[in-house]
Amino acid sequence: MKQEIVSNYWEKEVCGTRFIEKDSKSTEYEQIRNSRYKIENFIREFAFETPDNNLKNKKILEIGVGAGTDFIEFLRKNAICSGIDATDAAINETKKNIEIALPEKNYNLEYLEKVNAEKLPFKDDYFDIVYSFGVLHHAKNTMKCISEATRVLKPGGILKIMVYSNFSATGIMLWLLYGLRKLKVFSNQEQIIFKYLESPGTKCYSNNELKKILEGFSLENVVLKKFVGSGDLLLMPPSEKYKGNLIYKIVQKIYPRFFIKRFQNTFGLSLTAYARKPF
Repeated sequence: MKQEIVSNYWEKEVCGTRFIEKDSKSTEYEQIRNSRYKIENFIREFAFETPDNNLKNKKILEIGVGAGTDFIEFLRKNAICSGIDATDAAINETKKNIEIALPEKNYNLEYLEKVNAEKLPFKDDYFDIVYSFGVLHHAKNTMKCISEATRVLKPGGILKIMVYSNFSATGIMLWLLYGLRKLKVFSNQEQIIFKYLESPGTKCYSNNELKKILEGFSLENVVLKKFVGSGDLLLMPPSEKYKGNLIYKIVQKIYPRFFIKRFQNTFGLSLTAYARKPF
């Protein structure tokens, strides 16, 4: 899948902005932030907790800043922050939201530009933490992105990424819609997600696959966890494709959210990985 196709998809809709309601009394940034951490509250622990619980003066790179929600939290915690994204739309949205969230400008922003994650413009062994949430599975060459993330990470540094799982509630719903309904019953979730979830060519991984990939780059202490997100719980506002769809509205009302959340280690789309670069 050509990277331009993926980038064009995300230029049209920066991740997280679908939660914006024009008639809300809150700012657009507040709506994005509140919806993200309310629905996917596991992000706070995954993104911001470290062994010493101190991000001050830590050099952090975020690959795929989106609307800047997590990036701004890193800035608030006095980290030395660098961020990249594949789209101008995301970089502009993040810069705008930084101005709104941190008008006093007492933060340490080192770098924020549109960059291809397959070729990072940073020297070797530079960052204490490299963080990427829901991004690398969209890249044309995910392995190259992970290789680059590992290269710029200091010895002893931490890599935190979230990619999509190859079995999830979201995958089941997409299979019912595009597999079973279209009589493609032998299609698996990996094939369905590749074609129909968000930008074309989206990848997904099993726990074992992701663990082997990370260990293949000599990363150690790999910890994997699965979580349900807004898509798994049908809490995300529908895309243009499904707006006004009666079946979608009915399913939203009868959807077994408690059950899905109770067994999120099975049904979660979000597969998080924490790993350390050896000294």
